[in-house]
Amino acid sequence: MPTLIVAKPVHLKSLQNEYAVGSFWILLCGITVCIFLFDLNTPLGVAAGTPYALVIFGSLWLKGNQSTYTFVLIGTLLTVAGFFLSPGYIVPIDIILTNRFLALLVIACTAFMVLKIKKVNHELTTTRTDLYIDALTHCKTNRAFVLELSAEIKRCKRYNHNLSLAIFDVDHFSQLICDHDKKNEHYRNHLIKWLSKEISKSIRNSDQPYRISSDRFAVIFVETDIHEAKEVCNALREKIFKTNQSEFHPGFTVSVGIATLEVDDNRRKLYKRAEQALIKAKENGRNQVATLPEIKRNNKPLIPAILLRSRTG
Repeated sequence: MPTLIVAKPVHLKSLQNEYAVGSFWILLCGITVCIFLFDLNTPLGVAAGTPYALVIFGSLWLKGNQSTYTFVLIGTLLTVAGFFLSPGYIVPIDIILTNRFLALLVIACTAFMVLKIKKVNHELTTTRTDLYIDALTHCKTNRAFVLELSAEIKRCKRYNHNLSLAIFDVDHFSQLICDHDKKNEHYRNHLIKWLSKEISKSIRNSDQPYRISSDRFAVIFVETDIHEAKEVCNALREKIFKTNQSEFHPGFTVSVGIATLEVDDNRRKLYKRAEQALIKAKENGRNQVATLPEIKRNNKPLIPAILLRSRTG
């Protein structure tokens, strides 16, 4: 998937951001010192308060509230220090005190606005993250699945590449939860998190897992035909079945439906065929992998099918 192919540049970009943040801190501190020196020669208070407010506004480009609190504290201390350290006054002291008070008021109001803006930005970022990243499994959500599957279908059609879609569904999930009635939510979350990790470990970095409902996952196998997708899903299904005989619940199994991209497909058609294949796997007795169109199982070992696929593809 494109979002993972560019993982290396993203890492480099994060390093560049660290240097940019450090440089911006130095810039704001330098501006603050210049404002203080200017204030010593123009001891009217408001003249200093307004520039300090601009520095506090500059902290909007720095993450977290710590930077804002830091520049508010520095601005307040330097405004007060400017009153005592100024070499001389040419206006009455009451005017100077009033201007100093107004300067501190400007700093306080600016800080309040900046903190409010940062809070709203954080809430918006959290909301956007929740829309596209599942909080429990850290897999992408159904909303992300819809957008990225449509984009991937267009890309594969443009370059005539293979694309397979697999849907994983936990068998008898409601019954499994009822068997652990005293700790339903904890047990359910434990199973779902474990399953998401197993799926993520068993696919390439370019094959994206999505949690599309409470007990259902989807995987977009890019540049993968239906035979290879079935081998990988069969290996994963068998691994889950064997592991759960001793570690979790003997009845915990998954059924998988797989479909491959055809010429006239759109997102809905491809997903519908994968879902029909999943229904077929359920009807065949569950703990099965079914495909549409149906293909014969290759005479190859199951577990090596995962190991043979490069995880950096």
